[in-house]
Amino acid sequence: MERILSLTKRLSLLFAMALCGGALFAEWNSFDIPDSAEIRRKISREWFEGSLESIRSLNSEIRENQIGSQFQVRLEEQQEVFFTIVAPKSQMKVDVYDSKGMHSSTEDSYNMESPGSWLLVRSKKSGEPILARYYFAKDSEVYVQFRPSQNQKSSLADLVIFDNYAARGVPLGVPFEKFYTASFSEIQALTKDNIPWKYVQPRKGFYDDALVMIQTIRENLGNIAYVDDAAYNEEGKPVSIRTGKPRYVPENLRGSISLSSPGFVKWICDGLVEPLAGSYLKMRPLVQKTVQVNPTGSQGILESGYNANLSLDWTRNLAAAVLSVQNRKTILYKDSGVDVDIEPFAVKWTDKGFQSSAGYIANTGYKIQYIKPLLYVLATTNPQYFYLAAIRQTGKTADGVEVKVFNDAAAIFPYFDSEGKFKAVVFYDGSEHSLQYFLDSFANGRTNDFFIHLTRVKASSKFYPQEPAKESKK
Repeated sequence: MERILSLTKRLSLLFAMALCGGALFAEWNSFDIPDSAEIRRKISREWFEGSLESIRSLNSEIRENQIGSQFQVRLEEQQEVFFTIVAPKSQMKVDVYDSKGMHSSTEDSYNMESPGSWLLVRSKKSGEPILARYYFAKDSEVYVQFRPSQNQKSSLADLVIFDNYAARGVPLGVPFEKFYTASFSEIQALTKDNIPWKYVQPRKGFYDDALVMIQTIRENLGNIAYVDDAAYNEEGKPVSIRTGKPRYVPENLRGSISLSSPGFVKWICDGLVEPLAGSYLKMRPLVQKTVQVNPTGSQGILESGYNANLSLDWTRNLAAAVLSVQNRKTILYKDSGVDVDIEPFAVKWTDKGFQSSAGYIANTGYKIQYIKPLLYVLATTNPQYFYLAAIRQTGKTADGVEVKVFNDAAAIFPYFDSEGKFKAVVFYDGSEHSLQYFLDSFANGRTNDFFIHLTRVKASSKFYPQEPAKESKK
């Protein structure tokens, strides 16, 4: 009998510990963000269900969850809606000016868009809830939100990445009020089959090879000189891209690596290939056509004397060639699967409301405004890769005929830094650019005229690009 009682006591203790542990676990989650669920349970009636007038009478307050993380509860208003915000404490660096000059200081901040923040949006007119939003990513434009269904008996889920909806209006069989008090780990479990969480989960430790390549390229940028129609062949000799023939290098450039836009991305790919193959990539396979055009159409007539798909063919063949070397067997572009053609988004929110997302267009790529959220998804789902970008621009012939031309190419390295924030480095024309600057420089207010086609290349820390000393002086 004593043994039975002892066992019962031990089981009761374990059960109590499990309950306590479950509560503590709810305060943290797979994204390592502080959770306000326990706080929200305590304040739900007065802060979430009360009228706007009653909430206006409340003072903002600081509360702690079970593991000591502090949150501020407060009200903010806009013209037609009001927000109840539960935001975690974070540290913000500020510049302070005093009699001794300027110095940096750290202050407490409760940003409504910081990881771990939760907010409820309600209508001023009716008082009805519109949505509840959870911020979980280091990038504030990435979040998950829930809305009441039309019948108010269930709810709908959205996953948003830079104004693009990876999931929109996904029906959930739970009442909207569930999200007043649900922890982030609970909603992850609730929506694991409905929301593509893999699109927003950085992969720690998977970006090291790309970071080695980025740093190596940076260290060599001072050796790069832009020259039109310029690359290096498999022997490291300067040649013309369009003809494949040797090119003359002016004396003032003989201490540099002279490259054009496509030549620059080949130089990067050569740095991956040479350690494995002992030589650089051959030129002729890289200019093989990958697109068939109507010979009697305007694009076909242009192609008869000029390769309008130069950088598209070039980046596709480059990616296939690197894949061949890495796999130690010949893989032609058509069999390589190097094109990025995924369509992770359904709609995009714009100033004009929701618009259908164009997604991938064969032999064209993606609209330029689609690239940033796409790279975010690629950095989470294919973390060991970087991307060759072929840039399509709209131009006119001497006769005034509009044509679509792939002339330029770039290498884009998307990744998440050690703090989990999304970054993307672009190498273009022998220089480094931020992703936003690169995209803006092409868009220039005419975003519908520009497309970017991406091919994937696996990154490697065994990366040794050609140095100036190898350049021919003939």
